Amino acid sequence: GVSEAIDAISGGDAQTHKQAAAKAKAHANEIVSHQTYRVVRFFNVLLTWLWNRLYDGIDVHRIKQVKQLAESNEIVYVPCHRSHIDYLLLSYVLYHNGLTPPHIAAGRNLNLPVVGPLLRRAGAFFMRRSFQGDALYRAVFDEYIHLMFVKGHSVEYFIEGGRSRTGRMLRPKAGMLSMTIRLLQRSADLPIQLQPVYVGYERN
Repeated sequence: GVSEAIDAISGGDAQTHKQAAAKAKAHANEIVSHQTYRVVRFFNVLLTWLWNRLYDGIDVHRIKQVKQLAESNEIVYVPCHRSHIDYLLLSYVLYHNGLTPPHIAAGRNLNLPVVGPLLRRAGAFFMRRSFQGDALYRAVFDEYIHLMFVKGHSVEYFIEGGRSRTGRMLRPKAGMLSMTIRLLQRSADLPIQLQPVYVGYERN
């Protein structure tokens, strides 16, 4: 956990321990989502207008099965990632079907002035592309995801790791999925279900 990572860094030195604890707090503040329904409702109005401008309509399939699943499970939505519209569309569809929009893993590159705080309040939490070489950051991120599940929040991440630039689906990456499996092993009693989601933009 985070405490163990701080202890490993400090090696028993009080000053180093204090610095590591402050760094862990900074990591948490960088990552954490602050989802508020005021912003969710704002996006609902904005996206209703946007869909009518961009598309002829939204076809949703098998949402009844997802609603049934959500009655007794915390859902990890795992959509394909072909456009920035993906996460907006999924949250919009879930909201309009009486389901709580998920907390969404977003790249730290999206944590921009104005945009970042707005996305954070819509449910985004920000992550680095790589955790290599920073055991403390990994520990903080693991603990945050675990806390999300313990508190009963649904989560969304893109198993492809990044957005497709060609429209084709990318090869999956195991990072977030491996983290989810580790957390399930840690808390086997949590009712978590993985829900794959395909988002298509083709004309019928």
